[in-house]
Order: sequence, then C-alpha cells, then structure tokens
Amino acid sequence: MPVTRKKQKFMDLIERIMVRWGYTHTDGRIYGILGISDRPLTIDEIAEETGLSRSSVSTSLNRLLKDYMITVKKKGRVKYFSIIPSFLEKFLEQPRELLEKEVLPLMQITEKLAAKSENEEYHMKLEDLLKNLESLKCVLNRIIMMEEGEFDCVDE
Repeated sequence: MPVTRKKQKFMDLIERIMVRWGYTHTDGRIYGILGISDRPLTIDEIAEETGLSRSSVSTSLNRLLKDYMITVKKKGRVKYFSIIPSFLEKFLEQPRELLEKEVLPLMQITEKLAAKSENEEYHMKLEDLLKNLESLKCVLNRIIMMEEGEFDCVDE
C-alpha cells in the first residue's frame, strides 16, 4: 500500500487524536494504518508498514482490542485486524474523565488552599481559579448530560 500525502496526513491526524486520548504513538499509528487500509491486515503486514517490531505491534493491538477499537478475525492460524470506528464513543468518554480525574480534584485542592490562604491577593487569585473551574465543571456536566440523552440541562 503506497503511502500518498493524503494517506500520511490521515494517519498523522489519527495518531494525534489517539495520543490526546491517552494511547501511545504506536497505538495511534497502527489504528491509522488499519483505518486507511482497504482490507484487514495481519501483524506482519502492520509491522512492515510501520517499521515496528512484531512484539510492539502485538502489544498495541492487544491494547486496542481491549478497548474495542479494533476487531480480529482468524483464518486458519492467521489473525486479521480491522478498525472499529469508535471516535464518537471515545470522544464522549473524555468529558467525564476530565471532570472526575482532573477538574474535581483540582477544585478540592484549590478550595483547601484558598481556605488556608492569609495573603489576600493569593486568595483572590485562587477564588478566580475556582470560579473558572466551576464554569468548566458546568460545561462538562452539560456535555455529559447531552451524551446521556438528557437535553434539558440543569446545573447540579
């Protein structure tokens, strides 16, 4: 499969998205190659296409399989891999993860720091940060509610 400029751009964009979602560059590159391929590929074909070792390809394929990003079909002793276009599902996981793993913990820490702060300027800075985080929390909650089919957005 000769790589044209458009195919290379496609693979680069897929890789960038996948890395943003917490996957490795290798995972992203493999997902991109499977996405641009007109047929399912074997581990050996993917390794040849990427220039990666068979074990690196196998590790990434296992991670992508575990996350339901790809499928595998066996014909005899050979496994053929294809992508499952999961962009919407993966994108919709991001607001909840951002809220739970980053925004809420940051709000808790900032609230504690603000409560202990004796420096008025520093306290005001933390209060501004809390207002900003509260707005972000509201936006993320609205996205989560939309994803869950609750379109009448009400703040918690």
